[in-house]
Amino acid sequence: MTKSPISDAELDRRVLLRVWLIAAAFLAAVGFVNASTLIVDATREARSLDPRVPWILEYSSIVTITALVPLVALYERRFPLTPENWLKAIFAHFIGSVVFSTVHIAGMVLLRHAAYAVILGRSYRFFSDPLTDIVYEYRKDLLPYAVIVLILNLARSVEEHKREAEVARAEARETGRLTLKSGGRTILLDARSMEWAQAAANYVDIRANGMTHLARISLTALEQLLSEAGVDVVRVHRSRIVNRAKVIEIAPSRDGDFRIKTTDGSELGGSRRYRHLLPA
Repeated sequence: MTKSPISDAELDRRVLLRVWLIAAAFLAAVGFVNASTLIVDATREARSLDPRVPWILEYSSIVTITALVPLVALYERRFPLTPENWLKAIFAHFIGSVVFSTVHIAGMVLLRHAAYAVILGRSYRFFSDPLTDIVYEYRKDLLPYAVIVLILNLARSVEEHKREAEVARAEARETGRLTLKSGGRTILLDARSMEWAQAAANYVDIRANGMTHLARISLTALEQLLSEAGVDVVRVHRSRIVNRAKVIEIAPSRDGDFRIKTTDGSELGGSRRYRHLLPA
């Protein structure tokens, strides 16, 4: 098979950058809402509150969590959530969440000490009841840790799918062969042997060499693959395409649509809105 367009290291870099940007933007927005809410609530209740304090409290936490995203990404890469190892991964990520919370607490407390001293000119105290405070912070840290891990998994799945598609297009372009997925199987087809294809939910039925293959691909993506392989395909229905070279007969039907017969004897319905794409 054609060499992958991007390496695993480059894929991981893309995933990390995407998740880091998402986390930074989302957390910054949450911090803004939380800090401004604290200030508004204090004003409404006529409580004395230095308006700088909520911003320091919120963004010391946010900066620390954002800085931890690359470390979580490395750990998630080591223990990915897959159907084969989900139990081991869940246990590993429980340990990871404890470490994440510990480092988060230490980091934000250090930032708050520094910010209080420099901006407010006074000291910051975090632990009034150490055990209760740590458990409270861990409960709050568990959700962002889990969300970061899940987004990393989702982003990696998307990038791997894109890489597979790039490889399949390069393979089709260079060899004229289609590389298709069907469950755990890989189907290899000579692109020119394709008679027709029809969308079937998240799959496509592909007729070639007297057999019908079910592949996990969109009809549009299959069209792109066939085009890369130099096969002239035409859409005859919103959910159906045919290999123009395999069409041997076109006949009108009573409702204004038409019927197509291909070289292997298949008969397909076509929609009148696509009739102009075929010979008169």
